[in-house]
Amino acid sequence: MRPHRPCLPAFAKALTLACAAFTLSGAAAAQGAYPDRPITLVVPFGAGGITDLVARATGKALSEQLSQPIVVENRPGAGGNIAADYVRRAKPDGYTLLFATVGLLAVNPHTDVKVNFNSAKDFTYVSLVGSTPHVLVVGPNVAAKTLPDLIKLARAKPDTLSVGTAGVGSSPYQGMKILEEGSKVQFLHVPFKSGSESVTNVASGQVDLTFEASPQVMPFVTSGKLRALAVANPQRLSTAPDVPSTAELGYPGIVSGSVAGVVGPAGLDAEVVRKLNTAIVTAVANPKFRAVLVAQGTEPTASTPEQFRQMIGNEDRRWSALLKPDAKN
Repeated sequence: MRPHRPCLPAFAKALTLACAAFTLSGAAAAQGAYPDRPITLVVPFGAGGITDLVARATGKALSEQLSQPIVVENRPGAGGNIAADYVRRAKPDGYTLLFATVGLLAVNPHTDVKVNFNSAKDFTYVSLVGSTPHVLVVGPNVAAKTLPDLIKLARAKPDTLSVGTAGVGSSPYQGMKILEEGSKVQFLHVPFKSGSESVTNVASGQVDLTFEASPQVMPFVTSGKLRALAVANPQRLSTAPDVPSTAELGYPGIVSGSVAGVVGPAGLDAEVVRKLNTAIVTAVANPKFRAVLVAQGTEPTASTPEQFRQMIGNEDRRWSALLKPDAKN
């Protein structure tokens, strides 16, 4: 009697199913292990600005939540577009993330600076992190003592008063455009690589004014190197209690600040997004982390991925109308 041999088609089918099961279980295990190595958090502006400061605080908090190092990498240039393009092209595995601002994602596409990304299609939204209202400050050579004084001076000298920003699309740039639109004036735009660089240039008298977070400007105000005219916010700030808000000065429409959050390349796995979002939400709820951000003039604000995406969509439509047909400065 011949020994029994398994049916080859049936055996092959069983082997294929076993391999598939092993592959799926291996993939699930790998996915469940995320993150198992350091994560890079790319900052689109230079070191020392408010976006960089909040990003570094966020990186530290996420490292504690995820039990992996978070490496903060500054890639400034082109108003943040260099960093955005870098992350857009990164492998969608959750190990390269972008600390993105609303200006980068919703304003830059409507300026005359070329962008190589589509905010709606090229990124996976994870969560908002915080909102930082601006303080409007002027340098020592500017005669204006109040916001109405500044507006009057700007109307008398259009395209003359210079505004330092972290580049086209940055939150100080947004502040400049909102002030121009709200008071019918025109400024001279002077871009820098970071908000901190623009502040030091205003303090030295090289540039006339800027919008920045209170921790960035108030030490210069205290020393007399800068003059704070207003907080571009409906209310005063605890970090600048003596500076009036634009609303109380009669300019409620002049509201400016930096709103930032975490995004990754398009195609991030849903479980990776869930883990990252949970980590950010947990961090934002932590009193220690909240205290760090509040000390920097930032209001901690987490969100769902969809809420973040919808905010960018709304802002994109707003700035499309505001900057039409194009930005000249």
